[in-house]
Amino acid sequence: MPYDNHIGMSSTSPNDPQTNPPPSHDPTPAEVSDRLLNDTLFAPVRAIVETAGITRQCATLDDLTFATLCVLRVLHSSKTGRDFLQTHGIPACPELTRGSYFKNLSSKRRLKFMRELADHLNRSYLPALRAADDLLASFAELDGWHVWAADGHKISHATHDERNAKDQYAPINAIYRLEMRTGYAEFLTFCEPTARGTEHEIKALKGVAPAVLRCGATKGESTLLAYDRAIVDFLYAYNLKQSKSIYLVTQWKQNLAPMTTMSRAFDPEHPANRLVISDETVYFNNTPGSWRKITSRSADSDEIFITLTNEMTLPPGVLSEVYRLRWNIEKAFDQQEQKLDEGKAWATSDTAKEIQAIAISITHNLLQILKASLKTEEGIEDTKVIKAYHQQLDRREEKAKKAGRVFPRVLYQALYRPTELSMQFIRWIRVHLMHGTCYRAALTLLRPLMLKYI
Repeated sequence: MPYDNHIGMSSTSPNDPQTNPPPSHDPTPAEVSDRLLNDTLFAPVRAIVETAGITRQCATLDDLTFATLCVLRVLHSSKTGRDFLQTHGIPACPELTRGSYFKNLSSKRRLKFMRELADHLNRSYLPALRAADDLLASFAELDGWHVWAADGHKISHATHDERNAKDQYAPINAIYRLEMRTGYAEFLTFCEPTARGTEHEIKALKGVAPAVLRCGATKGESTLLAYDRAIVDFLYAYNLKQSKSIYLVTQWKQNLAPMTTMSRAFDPEHPANRLVISDETVYFNNTPGSWRKITSRSADSDEIFITLTNEMTLPPGVLSEVYRLRWNIEKAFDQQEQKLDEGKAWATSDTAKEIQAIAISITHNLLQILKASLKTEEGIEDTKVIKAYHQQLDRREEKAKKAGRVFPRVLYQALYRPTELSMQFIRWIRVHLMHGTCYRAALTLLRPLMLKYI
């Protein structure tokens, strides 16, 4: 069966070195040529399961198979659990039943395993992704900074969820974070349901340990967190800065009324500052600490952007661009909901919903790892999407010239990577996972899809 090669059902523990010995050498050309696309995509998960000691023996559904099924459910456009089981789950794992599948989705132990898997994936692969291609490499001022975006994303309730006090179904609001250098994603927390829907995101964030919000920063390192205006809570922000060296960059709220405003000098020749109009220190009444109000203009329109941050040392244009790049997390949500059809909860239990949220982030990251490998090892990237972006820059630059404005094309080119995967790429991976295509043969079929739209 197409999926058998990478699921590898076994009644023995996947950590048993006699059953699954760790690779003792880099794969030979012959081994690479025999490898399936499935093997390549799931290699990071398999490596962690075989070496990290986070699994437990299960005769019916081992942890590797469970994680693989979760990723497959995210990848494939299955509208319901039964749809997924019939078209992908049972063909991959004949012992699987509807009852056992949903029981495992509600298992606390499986949730613990998925959390640990996500954590090991971060520690094992995020540094390599940064080294391979750092989106923020052109900003030397950010060297040593951990730069992340975070935001809440709503999906629809599960089919059998209960209604709230207003006799309505409450959406599921999960908060994710995105590493802005690489596009790597992680699930953070849920906004709790309330009688009126779901709690405000700031309340949910306050329930996250500040150490977690440091996003992997070690002693002596600082974190820059880009969030929308939901994050504006001055005391909370002050405490994060003072206790954990977490600095916020967000959007100015129109109802803010600073008590004191003082102009700050900045270098207009800095490439990132070309669009900055002003940089000001602002103080608010009954609010601890100082803030910055950074005003920038659009390069090709009359639009004005105002950024609010409590980071007081970085160039204003760098902070403004970091907030602009926060849009990449919105693009990741678009891919999740529109292209992968993950717009509805899988099951009613809180455990199942968290497993789904973690599975979405793991799937996103496996695709990021695969995309990086395709670029560095095979020279394959989504050329048609990159070409379309440069054509867009051409139009914007021409518009800016006609208006007598400076257009920082070099900066925009340096800060661009295709964030979303094209539907052609997603269809390619769906088809060749299902059919168990050899990796090399799948690459041959991928190359023309990356050059132009069919």
